[in-house]
Amino acid sequence: MMKIQILLLIILLFFACGNRQKIVEELSKLQSKSIILPKQSRLAIHGKDTVLMDFMKADRLKLLIYADSSGCSPCAINKMFLWDNLIEYSKEYKGDLRFYFIFSPRKRDEKEVQIALINNAFDYPVLIDTLGEFEKLNSHLPKDKALHTFLLDENNNVILAGNPLYNKKIRKMFYKIVEEKLGKPQ
Repeated sequence: MMKIQILLLIILLFFACGNRQKIVEELSKLQSKSIILPKQSRLAIHGKDTVLMDFMKADRLKLLIYADSSGCSPCAINKMFLWDNLIEYSKEYKGDLRFYFIFSPRKRDEKEVQIALINNAFDYPVLIDTLGEFEKLNSHLPKDKALHTFLLDENNNVILAGNPLYNKKIRKMFYKIVEEKLGKPQ
């Protein structure tokens, strides 16, 4: 019995180290180039097409949340209310910290995404990238979905990767970086 436990521990350590190395490689690749935001995507609020002239301006910091076509875009939209507190926090920075939600739904899911946006009454612009332009422009994106949320500087370089909603360490680092770059909120 003891030999089996030791063997399981060795296997777990092996996979943990292998997984850690893969994450380090994906982060290095992600930080190797700046992120390019798509220009051909639809911008929607409450599922309705919107034009916001200054939305894509060069902000000092951006938190980009990306959901690719391999996941359930309507499911992700149904959880967008979880971002409300961080969005409220960002308003204290008067536009120097913005959120970019980019959904790249499969063509067959496009209508469901629009319905989910309407039903959830999410009151923040969402980029709907049906052409998959974001992924094409950013071939260095990691495959690991846990790394599909990242904080960008004014040049769209990644300075933090990971979701602050689901990881306390990432959340703590997010607040620290924001306050270092933009100061404490008033």
